[in-house]
Amino acid sequence: MTIRLPLALLPVFAVSGLFGACHRVPRRGDGSPPSGAAGAPRLKLGEGRYELGPLVQDESAHRSVTVSNTGALPLEISAIEASRFCSGSINPKTIAPGASGQLEVTCRSDLHGPLREFLLIHSNDPSADKVPIELVGNVTPHLAFDAQVVTLEMPFGEERSQEVHVVGKLLDSAAVRLKESALAVDSSVDLLSSQSGSIQGFRIRCKGKKAGTHSGNLVISTGLAQLKEIAMPYACKVAGTLEVSPTNPYFNLKISGPKVVSIEVRSTQPGFEVRGARVTEGPFRASVEGRISDNAFRVQVKVLEDRLTDGNRGSLGKLVILSNDRTEPEKEIPLFGFGKLNSVPAE
Repeated sequence: MTIRLPLALLPVFAVSGLFGACHRVPRRGDGSPPSGAAGAPRLKLGEGRYELGPLVQDESAHRSVTVSNTGALPLEISAIEASRFCSGSINPKTIAPGASGQLEVTCRSDLHGPLREFLLIHSNDPSADKVPIELVGNVTPHLAFDAQVVTLEMPFGEERSQEVHVVGKLLDSAAVRLKESALAVDSSVDLLSSQSGSIQGFRIRCKGKKAGTHSGNLVISTGLAQLKEIAMPYACKVAGTLEVSPTNPYFNLKISGPKVVSIEVRSTQPGFEVRGARVTEGPFRASVEGRISDNAFRVQVKVLEDRLTDGNRGSLGKLVILSNDRTEPEKEIPLFGFGKLNSVPAE
């Protein structure tokens, strides 16, 4: 059956159908509007990086950060992700369109020096659901050295020095005294005093009398009840003229056949000679194989398998190389054997 409509009604139906096709209302469950759509919350910060101002070690510092919603729907703050030293809370957690909230930040560091932390704001902003906030500052210690560690490098026979100073909030109330028991070999520490006679710092002095690395600690007593001592490690690195390769010879005890390692001993000293090699510890035997160039010799070290038991899963030893090198005439080298002994001869 055919239904005929009056011609006068046809334009009304045509316009109505066109209007419905171009203005469909989103159904519930269609998801959030795409980024850039007008109907969405938008989180905005005044800055991305915030200075915390003066901070003191183990004391809390506070900063307020404005969080705005420039979008068309309410902004929901679901979480403020804390960092190691900083945390935050926001009020209100739901920010209406065109309104702002205050993020209260608290930072407390048990370390001193430069501080750089990041908080993450989690929200329902579809364009940026995690927004970072950078927090920077400098933490003043209660009492500390102005260097974390000192390393002085020098050739054999020379001397190097460096000054370090004591800084901190409690410096004026401290009674600084040097404790010399932890100093490195062939090193000394001089006091640096102000015109009033108070100790302002120290000068570490290293003398290159013996090749190698010599470590020590600069330790001072403070006279304070809560912070009785502070310390700073330092090292004197004295470069000699003798070189060995490898520096840490090791033996794979699991392989079949002889376990042998060759060590090259070299010196820049004119007329250099290796005069002997002896094992002072461990199941090893050493011998000088001879000269390989004008300033280099070869030393061979072998594992003595008959001095190892089947239950051994490793062995340690020490080798001493004797030479006319003036910087290290008796060079001590550690020896390492790894694994369970395989006594099967090589084919």
